[in-house]
Amino acid sequence: MTVPPLITRPRLVVLDTSHLAELAANWISASRDRQRAAQRFIPGLVERGWLPLLCWHQVEELLQHKNDELVDARLRYLWSWPLMAWVRPSHQDAGPGSILDVLKAEVVAAHVHSGADVFQVRELVRGGLFSVGPATEAIPDVFRDWRLLRAALSDKQENARRVTAISRWRTVGIDNTRIADWMDKPLREGGEAVRMLQHLQNNLIDEIAARGDRRISDPAEMAGAFFSEIARNGHAIAAGGDLPPAIQILVNAGLDPDEIDPSATFAETMDLLIFHKRLRIVAEANGLPLQELKRTVTRGRLPVIVVEESMRAHAHDQPERKGSELNDVHLLCLAPYADVTYVDKRTLESVRRARGKDANFAKLIRQVSKAASCDEISAALTEL
Repeated sequence: MTVPPLITRPRLVVLDTSHLAELAANWISASRDRQRAAQRFIPGLVERGWLPLLCWHQVEELLQHKNDELVDARLRYLWSWPLMAWVRPSHQDAGPGSILDVLKAEVVAAHVHSGADVFQVRELVRGGLFSVGPATEAIPDVFRDWRLLRAALSDKQENARRVTAISRWRTVGIDNTRIADWMDKPLREGGEAVRMLQHLQNNLIDEIAARGDRRISDPAEMAGAFFSEIARNGHAIAAGGDLPPAIQILVNAGLDPDEIDPSATFAETMDLLIFHKRLRIVAEANGLPLQELKRTVTRGRLPVIVVEESMRAHAHDQPERKGSELNDVHLLCLAPYADVTYVDKRTLESVRRARGKDANFAKLIRQVSKAASCDEISAALTEL
């Protein structure tokens, strides 16, 4: 579809999933006024030179409702959009792309243009990152069978709750300790190791119960699965090896010995470990040499990683760590590319905190806002 001359160079707006749900609810409302408002919202944006930018994470959240008829209505509403932008997916018929697709594009650009900084990588990627057309092109007809995805979506929800419940847990303040501080620590043996693991597991159970997503039905089961994996890794280390236990743990987790900097903090090393796991996914998906990517592509040159790590370091640790926080960060990763990104109140406060502490983050993301309603969004975008 050819883009009308009015929006040859459109401005992009990312709507929070709650706004999309509101629009769909209005679209099927018994109120004629609400129906008309929902019907006119997207055409009205397009007329003013704005395009809604959609990614998989918004669609995924819209599909996660117990009322099947409401989900069907949400999809029909999206299909009614005459024009929109969406993240190009890696696979045809996959629907709008995810943040992993954005990261893949950034990694390839950073690899090819080894001298480009994070702002230059953003500009190199921007031109080919999005597609523009009617929503029926963005969301293939196969999504009418979305019920086939129900089990996978449920698993992803559970995993998001597990990640947010456990990722910030620390039994002791180790984030700022150096790896060198742990290199001479011996591996605990026998009954002492069992008692220590049980103590830590009980600590994690209490934390999940107190701070985890309220939809986690069994904190003990979640903590038990986490520590079972730790115990298996411990047995693998105990089986032998010439490296110090602390280093062997990091190697088993996925780092090469020469990638481990003894002067780095625990938190910095965990960021590197997470990044290399993501880099491996990109390398395998694109047929790229992983070791070469590790040499040429650094975290600070990739907009997605800058946003994720800044939020991980500076976002407010909420009293309840909801699984939806993971999707909130995914949507925020579009902020370097969109002209305006709408988020919820919690995310906006975390963005404010991160802006004051991370200069690259502050310069990289564009306008981030919150809005109580779609009417408020329409009025705000009219003034921009």
